[in-house]
Amino acid sequence: MSTVLWLLGPSGVGKSTVGWLVYRSLDRASYVDADQLGLCYPSTADDPANHRVKSAALGALWPEFRGSPLVVSGFLDNPAEARRYADRLPGADLTLCRLRVSRAELRARFLGRGWLTGAVDGVLDHAEVLEAAPGFADFTVDTDGRAPSSVAAEVRKRWTA
Repeated sequence: MSTVLWLLGPSGVGKSTVGWLVYRSLDRASYVDADQLGLCYPSTADDPANHRVKSAALGALWPEFRGSPLVVSGFLDNPAEARRYADRLPGADLTLCRLRVSRAELRARFLGRGWLTGAVDGVLDHAEVLEAAPGFADFTVDTDGRAPSSVAAEVRKRWTA
């Protein structure tokens, strides 16, 4: 059985940074940023987040990753989206870790990037959607006021690879 850790949360919460740090702490592991798998546009009206494309791409790569821990960072909003990916990963022990941050800190982080600043309200709305779905992830880690290395250490401690 291969273990897969999926880090989810709104844009700016630290999914990619923490995912990379967790990956670097593991032996013989792999890392995938699901957003990179879905950079195919235009997306369709019934799948604006390109989950069909991303899940198919991850499924195509799965035979190469199987047998070692895999860390994935990317957007997931509900159990149905998570199942779409899990169905493409036969034999995977999938763990979902939600990264959470306060509204004020999320706004500051997102605006601090200096790009796509007009999307901040949508990012904050996305964070609220996730907040309204308790129990969706296997565990949640708060990131407010914490260095990415501290968050990654907690994620690593709570996830068995």
